[in-house]
Amino acid sequence: MKKKTIIVINDNTTAAEHAALLALKLAQKAGAGIVLANEITVTVGQSVVVHQSGVKEDGMSFGEETHNSLLELLQSHNGLSGQVKIDISEIDISEFVVEDLSRFIIKNNIWMIVKGTNSFRDQTDGLHINIQYVLNKVMCPLLLVPVNFSIKDFEHIAYIADLRYCRLPVLRYLAEFAASYQANLYIDHLSAKGLPHMDEKYALNFFNNEFKNKVSYEKLFFNNIRERNINKAVDVMINGMHIDMLAFVNHRFHFEQILGRMIPDNLPDHITIPLLIFPY
Repeated sequence: MKKKTIIVINDNTTAAEHAALLALKLAQKAGAGIVLANEITVTVGQSVVVHQSGVKEDGMSFGEETHNSLLELLQSHNGLSGQVKIDISEIDISEFVVEDLSRFIIKNNIWMIVKGTNSFRDQTDGLHINIQYVLNKVMCPLLLVPVNFSIKDFEHIAYIADLRYCRLPVLRYLAEFAASYQANLYIDHLSAKGLPHMDEKYALNFFNNEFKNKVSYEKLFFNNIRERNINKAVDVMINGMHIDMLAFVNHRFHFEQILGRMIPDNLPDHITIPLLIFPY
């Protein structure tokens, strides 16, 4: 089995630092390596400061240290508290265009792209590379990490899809991901706009025959959600069902209802958990 690699987009912001620390924990769980893709070159003597305060899980402390680079920050946490020490490297993508980054991701068989995001209220310049165009060209998913999401183990992961168009490869990827955390994985069926709701008994049989029996993960479950308002449904998932990661497919149905036609630089304020967006 080839070793997994996670690429983290680093634009020297607090959001990027936060996402990188989550990626470190994720990599330790999944047995992956990390490549930092530096959009802005940090010169010698220039500091990158973690602005948040407090202590996170596994001894990750914030607001106490100043590091010369995000690489140094990750290395200082690598292997702490008995965690697996992983391979971490970096590349300079400050001169890259979409095609360069996409080619690098494909050539190196990247398993996941990780990018930090702020809320709509926070103004940022955004990446010089349009991450939507990159996702259109590669085969690995993109994990968007809100800066206010607490770093922790994932416990409940939901794949939002119309069950009639659910992607088996996506589900198998998610099952492998969820197994790293022993997390519950749900297919949250929301009927696509213009399509009728699925009868509960029929939907459950369809789930069992087409997905449960084809994905060997015992913690795979099904929810038939009848709420048509996607924002209300997502609110219930996050605050009622305690989902801590949402997954969906790029440009398909619920993607545009949640994010619009393109991946924005900043996430809507009600999206407080990571989003895993698949390109296929």
